[in-house]
Amino acid sequence: MLEITQIKTPAYALLSYIIRDPLSTECIVIDPGSGINSHISTDSMNIKEVINTHLHPDHTMGNHFFAGKIPIRAHPGDSGFAMRAVHFALSTIFNTKIPPKVSFDLNDGDQIHIGNTSIKVLHTPGHSPGSICLYWPGNLICGDTIFVGNIGRTDIPGGSFSLLSESIRKILTLPSETRIWPGHYYMEKYTSTLTEESSFLKSIINNR
Repeated sequence: MLEITQIKTPAYALLSYIIRDPLSTECIVIDPGSGINSHISTDSMNIKEVINTHLHPDHTMGNHFFAGKIPIRAHPGDSGFAMRAVHFALSTIFNTKIPPKVSFDLNDGDQIHIGNTSIKVLHTPGHSPGSICLYWPGNLICGDTIFVGNIGRTDIPGGSFSLLSESIRKILTLPSETRIWPGHYYMEKYTSTLTEESSFLKSIINNR
């Protein structure tokens, strides 16, 4: 069973994640925030890769800590010129650093292996063109697609409510007992289940 560690970045109410297999000690880091270096060691931890659920700078500010050491991966939907230009500009403002290279090679249905567990990539555009969620039985890392009691913004460059609605419908086909792990802890809400969130999510996508 994979271990899930949530890491808070209070300035943005951001939740980063370390997903670790206790037997193999392999792990992945998801959406590293600016203070990620105080929670990990690239020398002593068996980090396979860093995954950005999307390229907004609050979710990528810790990428520079892994540059040249660990592969950093994302979905090609966020690799277009406009999205990369926005990411570059905001990253240099927020982080005063040029963002490191990201490999845009994660596609819908791809499998990420940690130990004996396979994590499935789900392309869930809407908050951004390349937004993804990561699913394995019982758990879904949501990025900014859905939160506890809320959904991701679509009033930003690359956002689309119609695409987000389709992504939410896709998520709602997962087993209802699936636990969701969002990209932000707004209102101090850190996790929930699809059972608890399904009524709200259905009302959002059916009433707009």
